[in-house]
Amino acid sequence: MISSVLVVGMALWMQPADTTRASREAFTGCLRTYVDHAASAHTSQADFTAAYPQQCGAQQAALRAAIISRERASRSTQAQAEEAANLEIEDARTNFSERFEMSLPATPPTQTAAAPATPATTPAATPAATPAAATTGTPAATPAAATTTPH
Repeated sequence: MISSVLVVGMALWMQPADTTRASREAFTGCLRTYVDHAASAHTSQADFTAAYPQQCGAQQAALRAAIISRERASRSTQAQAEEAANLEIEDARTNFSERFEMSLPATPPTQTAAAPATPATTPAATPAATPAAATTGTPAATPAAATTTPH
C-alpha cells in the first residue's frame, strides 16, 4: 500500500511542468486584450477580420516554439510537433474570434422582395373551400346506447 503511494508520488514529482503555460497565457492575454478593445470600439466585422491575423505575432511565435519544444521532448516528429502547435494556435484564435462575433449587436434578418410579409393562405386551407366541409356540418352526437362498454 505504502509503496504504491510512493510510486504515484514519484511519478507526479518526475513529470515536467507545463512548459507552454506562460507563453500560452501571454498569447491568449494579448488576444483577449485586442478582442476586448475591438468590441468596445465597435469595430466592424470586416475591419476585425482584416486586422485580427496580424495581432499578437510575437506571443504567437513564442507559444509555437514552446509547443514544438514540448512535443519534441515527448519524442514527437517535427511534423507532428508543428501540427500540434498549429492546432493549438488556431484553436485559440478561433475562440477569441468567436468571442468578438458574439459581442456584435444582433441585426434583424432582412426580408427579400420576393418573400411576402405574411404567409399566404391557399383555398384548400379554408374550411368553406373544401366540399366535405360545405356539405356536412358538425357531426351528430353518438347516443349513449350505441357505444359499447370496454371489457
